[in-house]
Amino acid sequence: MKQQLSFLALAVATACGAQAQQSGSSVNVFGIVDVGVVAIDGAGNSTRRFVSSGQQVGSRLGVRGTEEISPGWKAMFTVEHQFYADTGSQSQQTPVSGTNLPEWVFAGVPLTIRGALAPTLGANLNASLENRFWHRQLWAGLVTPVGGFLAGRQYSPAFATFGRFDPNMAGNVGNPLTLFAAPTGLEVRIDNSVQWVVEKDGMRLNVMAGAGEGGLGNGRFLGVSAGYAAGPFDVGVAYNQRKNSDGATALENTIVGASYAMGKHKVTGMYMTVKDANSILGPQLRAQIGATAPAPLRASFLAAGAQIAKNLGWDGTLLYGGVHYQINDANKLVASYAQYDDTNNARDMSVAGLALEHMVSKRTQIWLSGSRIDNKTGSQVLPFGQGLYYGITDKPGRDSSAFSVNLVHRF
Repeated sequence: MKQQLSFLALAVATACGAQAQQSGSSVNVFGIVDVGVVAIDGAGNSTRRFVSSGQQVGSRLGVRGTEEISPGWKAMFTVEHQFYADTGSQSQQTPVSGTNLPEWVFAGVPLTIRGALAPTLGANLNASLENRFWHRQLWAGLVTPVGGFLAGRQYSPAFATFGRFDPNMAGNVGNPLTLFAAPTGLEVRIDNSVQWVVEKDGMRLNVMAGAGEGGLGNGRFLGVSAGYAAGPFDVGVAYNQRKNSDGATALENTIVGASYAMGKHKVTGMYMTVKDANSILGPQLRAQIGATAPAPLRASFLAAGAQIAKNLGWDGTLLYGGVHYQINDANKLVASYAQYDDTNNARDMSVAGLALEHMVSKRTQIWLSGSRIDNKTGSQVLPFGQGLYYGITDKPGRDSSAFSVNLVHRF
């Protein structure tokens, strides 16, 4: 019933669009349908093939609008729903590896306690794949002579900078974002956030703050980014910091990115640090284990939970770059390479990607995308697509690969 009411709201917004435009305002429905076929090696003894949605840009349906208030003043909003065209669901398919977790997650945890905690951790992973209806964005803002002021669920400054200099534009199976999907190594969207945005003469500045609002795990958030673009050159820096609900500094990201266009070529890349000394999963595991562990063994279980939370933390660097080559008006080739090095050697990996975009029309593209992941030591990374987590390899150190064919239509 709630979904029916939400779609009714979309219809009403569309019907009001023509009238709104007459009064200096506009309300528009927009969307993307992204669906295709994926083949993955590394998750078992045979190649896994399946229909998938959101591999390249993520299927979505949204409404956005603006209202001209006076010279230099404008109100605006965006609400955006994420869906999966292969099933019609708003939540992604179960990963090919189920809810299994990498071996390094349990390093230092006794086998008996590991067996008892694995189901809880698997349930947490499964819950993280459940999306709310307005999963992508939902914000409203006011543009003024001194910048834009936005509030709601928005993209974090570091992720926006990552996307700006990502050779794969946050999609394709060759994207290293797969490493940071579970647990989160780069926050994509921030709830309960306010943001100040300034863009002038090629310069840009974003400052964001997010309230923890008493939730277990997530605490306050702070993010800032700045950049400058002139002609073929673009450069940007960004920083995200999340506190956990205990008040300790949790996930931090620093990104420096740049791109340069030369005729048919565009070179782009970035350097990113990932550090998470006090994971938000620590308070969550402590609460779950404290409520469910057998009383005589509670102290041992809590110590194991603290060790798992430490194992799930990050402390590494990502080097990532690529080249776009515009073959002709209808075809573009994207080649990329990324390498991640962590103080926990079991998480080191590199990924090489190659993709071809074919423009069928202004609104329709076909993407061919392939990748190869070199899992160092104990890493168990599988390729993924935008908004999709395919899981882990069936054993530590096993390399993985993927190939996808996707049709993307925008409206």
